[in-house]
Amino acid sequence: MGFYFMRMIKAKYMRDFFVQKEIKKIPKIDLPKNNGKLVLIKNNELNTKGYTEIGLFLSSEEIDNILKKITEFKCFDPFRKDLGEFKSNEIPAQVHVANYRRKDISGIKELLDIANNSDILNAVKDFLGATPTISNINMWWSIPGKEQAEQAQLFHRDVDDYKFCKLFVYLTDVEMEDGPHVYVEGSSSSPKLRKIKRYSDKEIIKVFGEKAIKHFISPKGSAFLVDTYGFHKGLLPKQNKRLLFQVQYSLNPIGIENYEPIAFETHNYNKYVNRLILKK
Repeated sequence: MGFYFMRMIKAKYMRDFFVQKEIKKIPKIDLPKNNGKLVLIKNNELNTKGYTEIGLFLSSEEIDNILKKITEFKCFDPFRKDLGEFKSNEIPAQVHVANYRRKDISGIKELLDIANNSDILNAVKDFLGATPTISNINMWWSIPGKEQAEQAQLFHRDVDDYKFCKLFVYLTDVEMEDGPHVYVEGSSSSPKLRKIKRYSDKEIIKVFGEKAIKHFISPKGSAFLVDTYGFHKGLLPKQNKRLLFQVQYSLNPIGIENYEPIAFETHNYNKYVNRLILKK
């Protein structure tokens, strides 16, 4: 009930009101320091533009290590679940996106290290105004050669919580033909087009203008934080497959998710932040 009520609230002042109510319920926690590499994050950009680019975050060697660990994992199409599971080198022709299962990638320490990077967590904490919750981690392939975009390849707002943001990390090189992430700068705070639906490029350009549309064209290992309440999409790739790792940070658990925390080796990640992903 709470999740669907939240999604019905469209006015910014009302969403801001509920953000403050939720913040009061969240424990104030000192997050671990010096977890992971040093990252320079422009916090103000996340509030003003709706995104901030972190730059090159992972080396080729670090990416290769992650790729080796997911080799045996199976994928699924979240929009064609009747296809079942399949390997990333055996993706059925009709599939646009092939997702890995959260329970599988949650067991990879290198990915948890990214999600729990101290500088990223503290930047997210500043943005949310409260201790963040890792409410999802995800990784998926976007497949080229399709005639028409579908689902999240069309412009939309995510309405997962009263306030949240997502970390994106490219695990493949992404040029214009490889399905870059696309974002409409300034749209996260705009009162326009708040109806929950997929929007065409034409509808978005008419309201926000072409200059507001940002394409994240970057080499593999690049990362960026995004307030995906703002309009965004994954551009339909034409040339190469794109592999993307994503971490969602929010005030609350996402109401429609079925969380099954996994047991994990001894770690120094914050238990509250990771409670939905890792068993205490």
